[in-house]
Amino acid sequence: MDQESTDDRPSPAGPQENRVTSPNASDRRGPLVYVGSYTPDMEGHGTGITVCRQDPDSGLLGTPSAAIPAISPSYLTRHPSGRFLYAVSERAGEGAVGAYSVQDERLVPLGEVSTLGAGPCHLAADPTGRFVVVANYGGGSVTVHPIADDGTLGEAATHVRLTGSGPVADRQAASHAHQVTFAAGGGWLVVCDLGSDTVYHLNFDAEAGTIAEGPKVTLPPGTGPRHIAYGPKDLAWLAGELNATVTPLRGDPRTGALTVAGKPFVLSGGEGAPSGIVASADGRFVYAANRGPDTISVLAVDGAELSLVEEIATGGAWPRDLALVGEVLYVANQRGDTITGFRCDPGSGRLTALGVALATGSPTSVLA
Repeated sequence: MDQESTDDRPSPAGPQENRVTSPNASDRRGPLVYVGSYTPDMEGHGTGITVCRQDPDSGLLGTPSAAIPAISPSYLTRHPSGRFLYAVSERAGEGAVGAYSVQDERLVPLGEVSTLGAGPCHLAADPTGRFVVVANYGGGSVTVHPIADDGTLGEAATHVRLTGSGPVADRQAASHAHQVTFAAGGGWLVVCDLGSDTVYHLNFDAEAGTIAEGPKVTLPPGTGPRHIAYGPKDLAWLAGELNATVTPLRGDPRTGALTVAGKPFVLSGGEGAPSGIVASADGRFVYAANRGPDTISVLAVDGAELSLVEEIATGGAWPRDLALVGEVLYVANQRGDTITGFRCDPGSGRLTALGVALATGSPTSVLA
């Protein structure tokens, strides 16, 4: 790791028009839901960031406001205050991260800065609200950007390059940072490196925005760590994109450092490319999306062991991201140009399809 101061291609089809909604969905005052997308520069059909509201009764999404123009805002995150939203611009060349002021159902652009790397695909705001951290997939690096009082972003204060490789020649010739998230109250920055089969735990200084070496977890060769979902206690679950697994991990309650806690669960008979993963609020169930089979696997948690409750079709193509909003699971079907919704049974974890909650071009992430 050197410190300095994709394959998710959309389909040629356009957005579907057979959207299912309730008659008064746009009049309900449920939570706001934001949808990121791939735009034409990445061969997508999206136009930027879509803002809509969840109908609290039906779970469907109301008529969206006009999309906020942006270049492939493939992943989104909020400021802890809720006043600002940040989005990566996943360009083929050097990418950027943009800032927006949240004005009810409108987003007001506040400008963008370079991420100093190609293909930024994920980002997170630190719990103190002082910095946004970005994962550059193509550049195999992480950048830390200061947040001003008005929500605008500064140029990178820290730039960390990851090093390493794995056995899957076309995907692991070099490091590929795929997710950044915070653990242990923000003192640890967790980075999933798909290219080197490594999950890094980096010491994060929330005063200075600097990163220092920390413990790391090395997964079996060819795992391809993509995303981690944290439960309410000390357990977390890692989606392995390249070997179609979900691996239970356990965090040290003092440091947040992770270790492998149990046997990996193999999704869809080992087929596909897992993407989004989320845990229920009580930690009893894990939901994992799998591209190729285009399914959601519902996994029951028993200690550090996982068992299959059901595997259900997403109702779309190439599910790239998941989000739980209350008891509704939303699936961003990137190549199906839809967000589909599912009602989650809190007792069994099972899913009931609600249909197409939103027709929108090349959705890549859902944030509420």
